[in-house]
Amino acid sequence: MSRFFGVLRHEFNMSLRRPGMWFAYGLLFLFYSVAVMYPVPEEKVTILTDKQIWQYAGQMAFTFNLFLPVMVGILSADRLQRDFRMGVRELQESTPLSILEYTLGKYLGVLLASLTPVLIWLWLITCLFIAFGNAPIDFFFTMTLAFFAIMVPTFAFVIAFSLACPLIMPLRVYQILFTGYWFWGNYINPEMFPTLNGTLLTVSGMYVYQGYFLGFINATEPLTYSASDATLNLIVLGLCIAAVMVVLNYYLQWQSRRA
Repeated sequence: MSRFFGVLRHEFNMSLRRPGMWFAYGLLFLFYSVAVMYPVPEEKVTILTDKQIWQYAGQMAFTFNLFLPVMVGILSADRLQRDFRMGVRELQESTPLSILEYTLGKYLGVLLASLTPVLIWLWLITCLFIAFGNAPIDFFFTMTLAFFAIMVPTFAFVIAFSLACPLIMPLRVYQILFTGYWFWGNYINPEMFPTLNGTLLTVSGMYVYQGYFLGFINATEPLTYSASDATLNLIVLGLCIAAVMVVLNYYLQWQSRRA
């Protein structure tokens, strides 16, 4: 267990020390803060009903899921491949560290490092909303729930595939294909073009946004997804993440036996 936490801590610290990650986060945070957060509704959030406050939190988290997972998938794609390229993996195999401890430690380290800046920025934005009187104090709690319900499953799904797939294809090819997949599989209207959007494999958070947070404020059309649909969507995504990690573990074991 200590070896597992050692890998997790090392990967977490190393990911947070990457200047490229902070530069990319900074650009996206600036974009969202100016283009999305600045034109707030004219009426104050404090006069909204509890249902509308809940919807507003879900809307914010769902909006942030548009570009942030793309950046996270691209940045995390080299975390496992880097160990093989630099010969670190061969050195690790000579230690008592098991492959399961290694893969889970790397995965959770990258995941936590990717989520930490987002959560801090989200809390900062939420506190500004509350401080300026645009939201009640319980908006902080609602926004935190939206983060864990909508954004965390998306990041977990993206990072699992971004760690595993570059081991069987060139890194740049995966990054390009992943970017195309993200918008094709989550935001294209299925009535216009065949896509995964609208199925239980949708990763954008739309199921949870509608099922748990009741969709857009003042929407006139009925909701497409219910709370049971959202729960089923989270279960399917969780099973996909588990399957990827199991396959990754067996793949690394197979590579180790070949060596």
